[in-house]
Amino acid sequence: MKKKFTILIFISVAFVSNSCEKGKIDSFPIQINTNKNTYSIDENIQVELINNSDSTAYYFVCSSYKGIPPNIYKLVNNSWSGYWSPICFGSSYCCAILQAGESYKDTLDIDFEKGTYRIEYLFIVRPSHDYKSYFSNSIKIK
Repeated sequence: MKKKFTILIFISVAFVSNSCEKGKIDSFPIQINTNKNTYSIDENIQVELINNSDSTAYYFVCSSYKGIPPNIYKLVNNSWSGYWSPICFGSSYCCAILQAGESYKDTLDIDFEKGTYRIEYLFIVRPSHDYKSYFSNSIKIK
C-alpha cells in the first residue's frame, strides 16, 4: 500500500511539474489588447486578439456581428456588470477558428457611457470542449 501511495505521489509531482512548464506558454493563450487605455466617449475602441497557443482556438459565430463577438462589462460599485453584447439569432453557430499564431483586429463602434470597462471573448483553446473567458485590459471612457 505504501509503495502504491509513493508511486501515486511521484506521478502527481511529475504531472504538476509538466503542467507548470506548459503553463508558461499557455497561461494566456488568447491575448487581448486595446490600442489605448483611455478613450473619449465618442471614440471607437481598437482591439487586437492574438492566439498565442500552439493550437487552434474556436469561437461562436453570432449572426448579428461580423467577426469574433465580444461581451463588454462595465465596472459598477466594484463589480463587473454586463453592458453590451450582440444578440445572436438565425444562422449563429459553433465554431469558427483562429489559428495558432494568428491575430484578429476589430473596431468596437458602441455607444459607451463614461466609466471603466473590459472586453470578454470566449474561446475553446484546448480539446476541453468548454468555452473559456479571456479578458482585455481595463479601459476608461471619459
